Amino acid sequence: MSAAARHFLFDQRRLDPRVIRWCRLTSWRDRQGIHWLQIPYYDPDGHLIGIQNRNLMPGGEPRFKFPKGAQCGIYNLPVLNRLKEGEVLYIAEGASDCWALLSAGHKAIAIPSATLLKKDDLQPLLTINSKLLTQFHMYPDRDLPGERLFLQLKELLPNLQHHQLPPDCKDYSDLYLQLHPPTNMNPAS
Repeated sequence: MSAAARHFLFDQRRLDPRVIRWCRLTSWRDRQGIHWLQIPYYDPDGHLIGIQNRNLMPGGEPRFKFPKGAQCGIYNLPVLNRLKEGEVLYIAEGASDCWALLSAGHKAIAIPSATLLKKDDLQPLLTINSKLLTQFHMYPDRDLPGERLFLQLKELLPNLQHHQLPPDCKDYSDLYLQLHPPTNMNPAS
């Protein structure tokens, strides 16, 4: 993994190295010298179904890129196989909030974007809800798309619980950073 990726994941985001291994995050640099974090999407059985790339350059645009043909509906679907009956599953908006929830010790999946959600993508959640009586929880981003996503999910998952972020947090990653002060977690340091 590149120094830029380690800095982003461990120094800036303070994520647990076990989460990075579980999610199989990697990095690469393109011909223009832009550093990218590669975020693989797997189906519940662990088969690769898509890739999302995140630009690691400060202020870099575009921030996210999906290669053609990528099927990136719900992130971290393999966690569904680790759920027990009645257990809580957090739904995040975006992979980085999912990593923060996982690093905080929660089981979590993510919708890559409030605008990318399709009803068909939710079928695995509906299935585990009926089989395992899963409790769904969500910290919606503190913006209109985040609240809209929560309401959209609540229509299909009536037991979805809303958690309000503090006023100074725009998303769960901000809250995670507040709750986990800096330590030297970077395995490369």
